[in-house]
Amino acid sequence: MPRHDTPTLNRPSPNPAPSAQRPPLRPLALAALTIGTLFGPMTYAPAALAQGAVAARSYNVPAGPLGTALTAFAAQAGVVLSFDPQLAAGRHSAGLSGPYAVDEGFARLLEGSGLHAAAAGDGRYTVRARPQPAGADAAPEATLGTVMVTGEKIERRLQDTVSSVAVATAQDIAAHADRNLNDVMMRTPGVYISSGNELWGIRGVPVSGFDDQGPGTLNGAVSVTVDGAAQAHRVLTMNPLSMWDVEQVEIYRGAQSTVQGRNALAGAVVVQTRNPTYQPELASQISVGSDGQRGAAVVAGGALVPGVVAGRLAVDYQQQDGYIRNETLGEDADRRRSLNARGKLLIHPSDRMEVLLTVAHTDQRTGDNAVAKRADGRPDYYALFYNTDAHDEIRQDAVTARVDYFLDDAWTLTSITSQTRTRYDSLLDFDQGPTSLMEVVRRHDGNFLNQELRLGYRSDTLRGHVGAYWGRSRYEQDDRLDFSGAPFGRIVADTTIVNRALFGELEWDMNARWQLIAGLRHDHERNSTRFEQDDFSAPGRDSLSSDALLPKLGVVYRLSADDMLSAQVQRGYRSGGVNVRAGAAHVAYDPEFTTTYEFGYRGAFLDKRMRAAANVYHTDWRDQQVSIDDGSGFLQVANAGRSRMQGLEVSAEFDATRALRLHAAASYGRTRYDDFVTGAGDDYSGKAFLFAPRYKLTVGGNFRVTEQLNIGGDVVHQPESPSAYITNASGQVVDTRRSDAVTLVNLNLGYRISKSVQVSAYVKNLFDERYITNNQSGPVLDVGAPRTLGVSLRADL
Repeated sequence: MPRHDTPTLNRPSPNPAPSAQRPPLRPLALAALTIGTLFGPMTYAPAALAQGAVAARSYNVPAGPLGTALTAFAAQAGVVLSFDPQLAAGRHSAGLSGPYAVDEGFARLLEGSGLHAAAAGDGRYTVRARPQPAGADAAPEATLGTVMVTGEKIERRLQDTVSSVAVATAQDIAAHADRNLNDVMMRTPGVYISSGNELWGIRGVPVSGFDDQGPGTLNGAVSVTVDGAAQAHRVLTMNPLSMWDVEQVEIYRGAQSTVQGRNALAGAVVVQTRNPTYQPELASQISVGSDGQRGAAVVAGGALVPGVVAGRLAVDYQQQDGYIRNETLGEDADRRRSLNARGKLLIHPSDRMEVLLTVAHTDQRTGDNAVAKRADGRPDYYALFYNTDAHDEIRQDAVTARVDYFLDDAWTLTSITSQTRTRYDSLLDFDQGPTSLMEVVRRHDGNFLNQELRLGYRSDTLRGHVGAYWGRSRYEQDDRLDFSGAPFGRIVADTTIVNRALFGELEWDMNARWQLIAGLRHDHERNSTRFEQDDFSAPGRDSLSSDALLPKLGVVYRLSADDMLSAQVQRGYRSGGVNVRAGAAHVAYDPEFTTTYEFGYRGAFLDKRMRAAANVYHTDWRDQQVSIDDGSGFLQVANAGRSRMQGLEVSAEFDATRALRLHAAASYGRTRYDDFVTGAGDDYSGKAFLFAPRYKLTVGGNFRVTEQLNIGGDVVHQPESPSAYITNASGQVVDTRRSDAVTLVNLNLGYRISKSVQVSAYVKNLFDERYITNNQSGPVLDVGAPRTLGVSLRADL
């Protein structure tokens, strides 16, 4: 099956009617669609209208954006369809397959959208909002749309997904005024995050893992991909990804190793930006805000060759002065600048092939978001005393080519090729003070090449895929420590990783009630690391070859069409490697593994106006990678730790009325190091994971006051969590430094001035809460952002 967000207007029907077998006329129809969109409501008018539009025949419309699904269905049915693109914006359809009358087909595609297709005669249809009957506030119509997820490589409804996943659609992103990935994760239970996005994790596991592998490591605990391209580690921790022109964000809580592979032990974040369509689009946005925030964004797209090639270009530039002042240098300490540019081409060489090419460029620069610690241990809001203009800068270029070849209505062959190049430059104040001049200068270059080939199958009772993966990652590291402007020490190293995998997964509907889920991945990796120079420890060379077998097994019991219970067990893993930190023993260490037992529930209530989800999990962590002293004074990473995690994640959405949507979610997590002794001999056994809050709560809603005015808000509460354990001379924990508990209130407002112009405003941290996010032991602390405000003006031309 093609991806839900990719237009598939040219995919053949199983039993095409004569009026649908005219490929030469399709460009004319799409040209008519283009002109209609520019000068009025969207109209799809095939060259020849079907005379027997009411008769049932077979259709095949993939799940996806509602506008794309409606257009594809109209093309196959041979009817004229008109609708306002704004009605379909941000909505999704579950698609359809099989015999339907035209009226039935439209009803199926529009199910849960609050819209309906009205027949106007002569094979013409218009999509409108369904009329509201009297007393509707007391018995509102179901309006929760269908949400499709694709991150596990089997397209399915959110309500049919066993894994614990939080989804933010384009509609959600707009309703919450999300500017970046940080905003999305902030309200997602089961995900903890701190100011500046430098510390974040899933289910209590930090994105970089618990070991101390050094700044050049290629191993992480959470996999993040954008349009199929893996993101560099520094992009994830340095500056959040922009949400401009993003179609959907899927945050998977818990291991995704069977599907994603080597860096998904704690979860995965899958970001899909909007793909080209044959509908013309031009939009721009300008924004201003507190702390010197200003920015501009633009997107343009449409048919380049009608029916054959469509393109899309999105650019977003943002900058801000920040809220922290470097009092020593007399300038802003956390200045930020980001440029994100992305171009896409969608090509239909034939009715059976779809090609999507993506080129993306990212250029981000950030300052230092720490603040000074006063003598009493509290933060000096919002001041910093560095004699170095500390900053981080990363430039990333990614190219992705995805090819879907539809062998027939059941089988699809998919190839995804991506290459990502990164350059990371950094200047750090090593002594973190205003007197000594000790600076770290870093330059890291990365090159990541990935190729995946998989064969997918979908029928009424069986869905699945088998595939192969090959990847090569190379990372060159050059770190230098300067003392009073003179070189004091240096480490130069490079790492090459070659990863191969065979994988597969299936879903089998054994009968109307029971479904079996099974998956398996075999992962093989070879890591070669070479140290050309290390002035702080002995340089050298080491390598590691490892294999991992990663099974997944689950079962689903359906209480009804919209209610199900599930149980699943799967193995997660993070690959081994070689410690690249200066002053360490550069020896290889093995992979670490988790086993997670998870039970889930998905349900819909009140005529599908409410949907709910819950997941309960228990995870055992073995061969955990931790830093230890090798007995000679050097640190090394070894598989010497054991941990466990238990928790619960619940969420609910409710359309209380046609104008009011409410949501609530919560997570509870209990983490514990069963066996964890650090390189300094500190014993954390029996303690909770650092930075992992025990629970998280979020509630909010969106209220449409009028057809033009929307008001929304969220309340997020997160309790304190440990930031550092204080030990005595024998390594026993005697005290704990903690972050602050905090309750944040965020509000947003949207007002549509006209059909094509909208103004939006937001305020984050409404009550200007001051709170510590990382109570570390050094002379500085990390704190949350103060109250921030912003206004944006968007025009869709």
